[in-house]
Amino acid sequence: MKLIPFVFLAFLCSCGPSAESQNLTPKNVKPGNIQFFETYPLTEILDSWKAACAWVNNQDSLEQGENPNSLGALVQLSDANKFGFVAENDIFRVDSLLSLSEVKNNFPKELKFMWSFGLEESPNGKKMYALYAVRVPEGNKAPIDGKDIEIASFARSQITNTPIITISMTKDGAHDWEVMTRNNVGRPIAITMDHQVLSCPIVNGAIAGGSTEISGNFSVKEAEELAARINAGK
Repeated sequence: MKLIPFVFLAFLCSCGPSAESQNLTPKNVKPGNIQFFETYPLTEILDSWKAACAWVNNQDSLEQGENPNSLGALVQLSDANKFGFVAENDIFRVDSLLSLSEVKNNFPKELKFMWSFGLEESPNGKKMYALYAVRVPEGNKAPIDGKDIEIASFARSQITNTPIITISMTKDGAHDWEVMTRNNVGRPIAITMDHQVLSCPIVNGAIAGGSTEISGNFSVKEAEELAARINAGK
C-alpha cells in the first residue's frame, strides 16, 4: 500500500495565501477526492474496541495461520485525535482483522477505519502509521467535499516559511464548513483524500470565511502535487 506523507490542518480564520502562493491546475494530474468527515473519539467506541479484541482473542487461527490474538497489541491506542498507531509492517494484518464481519459488527455502522497518508510520530517517539475512526455517512456522502473547494494553492507559511496548502471554499462550502466546525468544537474532523487521512485536527471554534491552511511535514513538491490533485478533483 503506497502512502503519501502526512499533512496537518491548521485551522486559521481568514488566512489568505502568502505572496508565493500558486494556483495549480495541471491537466495531467490524478484527481484527488478530498472529503471532510466527523470522527469517533476513542472514548465513544472504547467498549466496542474491547469487544472486538475479545472476539479476536477467542479465535484459534486466521487465514495463513496468523495468530489473531494480537489485535490489541498491534494497535497502540491514543487519547488525542487519533484512534491509535500501528507499525508499518503490521498494517496488512490489522486491516485483515478489522475487515472481518465479526469484528466490524461491534462498531457503529457509520464507522470506517482509515490510515494516515504517511508515518507519524507516536507517543513513544517511533514513526508509525496512525489509525483513525472516521464517521462516514451512508452513501459515503461527506458534509464537505471537492465541489465545495474553489481553489487550492501552494504557499509558504508566513510564520515558519514551510510549505503549506491554502484552501478557499465556495460560498456554500464556507457556510457548511462554519456549521460543521461549530457543531464539532472540541472534537476532531478528518480531512481525507481517497480514503486516507490527510489531517485530523481538533476544532477549537467555528471557522467563518471558508479559508483554511493545510501545513505539515512535506516537501515543496509534495505540497504542489497535493494542491494540484485537490484542484483536479473538485
